Amino acid sequence: MIGNPFVTYLDKFNVLSPNHSKIYDEYNREMETEESFDFTIATKIEEHLKNIFSNNPHSVILTGNAGDGKTRLCRLIHDQFSDKSLVNWPENGVVTVQYEKGTIKIVKDLSELKEEIIYGILLELQRCVCNRHKDKVFFLIAANEGKLSKVLMRYNELSVLRQYIMARFDSYENNDDHLSVINLLDVTSSVYVERVLNEWNKEEYWKACEQCEKKPQCIIYLNHRRTSQPSIQRKIVSQYRLLNYLETHITLREMLIHMSYLITGGYVCKDILEADHTHIREQSKKAYYQNFYGVGVGEEGFSEMKALRAFRSLDPGLYSYSPIDDFIMNGDINGDEEIERLYNEVFDDDLDIEFDYFKKKVRFYREYGQNIDQPFLEHWMPKLRRKVYFELEGQNYLNTLKLLPFEYLEQYIGLFDNDSAQSNVRKDLVNGLNRAFSRRLTHKFKSKGSFYLKVSNETLMIYGSFDRRKIELLQEKGRDDLDHLPSKFFLVVDGEVRLKINLSVFEYLMRLSSGGTHNILSQEVEILLNTFRNELIRISEPDMDVLEIYRLDKDSGVYVEHVLDE
Repeated sequence: MIGNPFVTYLDKFNVLSPNHSKIYDEYNREMETEESFDFTIATKIEEHLKNIFSNNPHSVILTGNAGDGKTRLCRLIHDQFSDKSLVNWPENGVVTVQYEKGTIKIVKDLSELKEEIIYGILLELQRCVCNRHKDKVFFLIAANEGKLSKVLMRYNELSVLRQYIMARFDSYENNDDHLSVINLLDVTSSVYVERVLNEWNKEEYWKACEQCEKKPQCIIYLNHRRTSQPSIQRKIVSQYRLLNYLETHITLREMLIHMSYLITGGYVCKDILEADHTHIREQSKKAYYQNFYGVGVGEEGFSEMKALRAFRSLDPGLYSYSPIDDFIMNGDINGDEEIERLYNEVFDDDLDIEFDYFKKKVRFYREYGQNIDQPFLEHWMPKLRRKVYFELEGQNYLNTLKLLPFEYLEQYIGLFDNDSAQSNVRKDLVNGLNRAFSRRLTHKFKSKGSFYLKVSNETLMIYGSFDRRKIELLQEKGRDDLDHLPSKFFLVVDGEVRLKINLSVFEYLMRLSSGGTHNILSQEVEILLNTFRNELIRISEPDMDVLEIYRLDKDSGVYVEHVLDE
């Protein structure tokens, strides 16, 4: 019996497979399998680049990580404005396209070229930008930001171009009609995840599985069925959105590799067709919710798949939440009809819970007590928490977000496009900052109508004070030029000093505001806050006649402001 050719296609993205293809800049082109699968992800940046060279031609530099699609975009622009498709890149990585508006010089990857060649290209680019492209020559350059900056800094002859490019590195809003620098790290990959899942789960690709006698025992087909469900897709997207909130970037290439492994678990049809009962049991461990976090993949897989490393710390299987753990072990005898219905929907007799094996083991556990089969719980509970996280729809009964390592995630999500919530949370963020700066449990402002940001240090000296009228919380802007969703905020003090607040910073400050300790989250948060404090000290205007400090109030047990004067 032959297998499904689409599974062979997905195996091309498996970095641990001998069939793995390295040509990811062509991921939207047909791959050489037994059948061809035309697969395209529509992106805003494609249309933006087409619009630039069609309606307002000027030079563009694309930066980003390997796998962000820079080379693919260069190919796309070539094919859009040339009368023939680009089959292979020339050895020097540079192609020229003549079209009605002039000439586009496309550089596939600046970092692959020798430095003297890079210097010559950038010198010509500088001339074109400075003369406002009067000779109608426009560049499209894919570049590594580090290599580009290194060459710009080395040559004084490129000082003008360096100034232009550095301004655009500071903010995309400095792009103009003469030069645009577009950083593909700003793309929020969660935008594309649902599109990929919808495409790869099209029923036409899985028709070959319908008549397969191994279908009930096929983990690949089960993963296809599950990841076809909109509710599960939303959970997968929400996990990628969580990375956006944490400013962790996943490239298109990495996302495709991850989604392929999510569905196949690294298997192909041959593995399924030749499996005996022992193999089937092992394959049942490769359910999509296990694959998402790389459970059992080994260190080699984690080293090859960045997405697995990124999600490792967000694994809901590692965090115990007693209502959900109780649901897993006792949900079918809860006495609440709705909860029992939800339990039976999640824990059916499918392959991923080894048919009826799990239910038999649970009955055994209930009858003989928790000490009888502790290894069973240690093995199954993390897996079942992941299953519940992705497959339980009754959020009114059990909040699966409690399985994630964030206490304030829901509040953070609720801030977006909510001016009232943003205004109200400022007080808590300021309380958290006051405690972060002093590293003491300082007096907490309770009224949102009156609060002050106190710029202090661990010696308890207060250098400056800013009242609420000088403190704004601004939501990051969306983008029209590429797929970018607002994912963070900025706390702006006195219209001048800005603190970037992503989910990590928000969680840190909110825990401090509620009385938590400093030994949470990453050191990078504290580095960011120290820089912010130094900038605030710079703009502070202390009263030279008085000295404001924190002192311990013995009655309340917290530190309060105290003024020392003559």
